Amino acid sequence: MDTEKVVRLLSRRRHDYANHLQVIKGYMELEMPERAMEYLDSAARELAQESRLFNSLPSAVSIPLYELQLWTQDRGASLRMGKLMIKDTADLVLSQGLTALYQVLEEVKAPDGEEEFEVWLDLVEDQGQTIIRLTWPGESGQFRREIVLTR
Repeated sequence: MDTEKVVRLLSRRRHDYANHLQVIKGYMELEMPERAMEYLDSAARELAQESRLFNSLPSAVSIPLYELQLWTQDRGASLRMGKLMIKDTADLVLSQGLTALYQVLEEVKAPDGEEEFEVWLDLVEDQGQTIIRLTWPGESGQFRREIVLTR
């Protein structure tokens, strides 16, 4: 991984955490401790999910997925990680899966009336295939898109 990419990611995270602290401070200054606690719980869940991403996958996959998560966040959606169970096909995910993920996520639209929404990502190896499953809410119920990668 190149150092410029690392610096960009670390700078982004520093900015996000400074933002979290500012929001919590604002709630406390407005004497809204319940809202501050809710926000703090949300930030803690976000941090736990990041930790799970980095502890569940090879670093060659976790870093690009983290970048994808930030990219998705910039577009008004939260990319949440579900099942993360790959070992043998990390190279396949990197070479084919990431491009397909970006393409699908570019097409995902928030349901009417929602500015932010969650997209769930599962990443599983099964019988020589890697299945990338995306699930998100839509107007008429849950949408699901699977990307099946084969060697």
